[in-house]
Amino acid sequence: MGFFLSIARWVMSYQIYGKPYKSPSDLVTYLANKGLVIADSQAAESLLGLISYYRFKIYLLPFIDGATGQYLQGTTIENGIDLYRFDDTLRDMLFSIIGRLEIKLRSRLDHVIAAHTQNPFWYLDDNLFSNEGAINRARAQFASSFQESKAEFSIHYKNRYYNDINSNFKQLPPFWVIAELATFGNIQAIYGAINKSRFNGVQNSNALDSLAREFGAKNLKELNNWMKLIRDVRNRCAHHSRVWNCNYREPSTIRNLLSPQYSPAHQNRLYLFVALLHHIGKALQVDINLKQDLTNLFAQYPTSNTKKGSAGFPDSWENDPFWD
Repeated sequence: MGFFLSIARWVMSYQIYGKPYKSPSDLVTYLANKGLVIADSQAAESLLGLISYYRFKIYLLPFIDGATGQYLQGTTIENGIDLYRFDDTLRDMLFSIIGRLEIKLRSRLDHVIAAHTQNPFWYLDDNLFSNEGAINRARAQFASSFQESKAEFSIHYKNRYYNDINSNFKQLPPFWVIAELATFGNIQAIYGAINKSRFNGVQNSNALDSLAREFGAKNLKELNNWMKLIRDVRNRCAHHSRVWNCNYREPSTIRNLLSPQYSPAHQNRLYLFVALLHHIGKALQVDINLKQDLTNLFAQYPTSNTKKGSAGFPDSWENDPFWD
């Protein structure tokens, strides 16, 4: 009886997806009927044929009247295109900056741990990690990537060497070699799995906390918090997903560094992330001018400036001394 009751509930909860295919021409008519101003129907059809309505419609949502389901009076398709192009350019800009930070995060990690342990295969030493599951998943991914790699450095090592550090991963090379095949997720997993107590020094010092301070964090725990957010945004950029007004985890401490009169419009939106990038860039003394880049971007795509609050940007955000 219970089985049939469960089936009945399942049938009542779901329905067959029956929405029909709509051609670009059909979609243009549909949008126009909802009040969207479309001056050039042919250009709109071409746009929807190239990037798909399902992808594009999310950029039109900020212009929907919640009470009627219609577009706000005067909303044009160009408003959606402006947000779409803004997000596209923003994604490229963020991905480039994250790439620079990623290289520094993995390079400094290797230098600090290899120097402390005098072991170029340190990432294969079980004694250095407190999260066995996480580090073994990372190692397994390294092993797969290294085995499949056709890069010259991979072939050179595979044809000549092995390690005697970890019998389960004897084929893997030193970290500075495997780092060239590592994803940001791999690097973040290693940071998160390390047993920090193995790196204590004199007078309550810790090599990994010192490493974290190079990036502007107060300790390894805070740097790990930041890296999870960087990973999340990086993955959205890498997969060409929307980034400008999504919800994100809040990076610890960063909101406290902003002036109170310029508090973010939303604590879990992009503004605190770009503030985090700015903070790390200042700590590392790298040439990143996010304030100017973002100001230029908002000017290039005016619709994005009218909707910047959806990304967490407060009014006159650029006047906060934090950005100087």
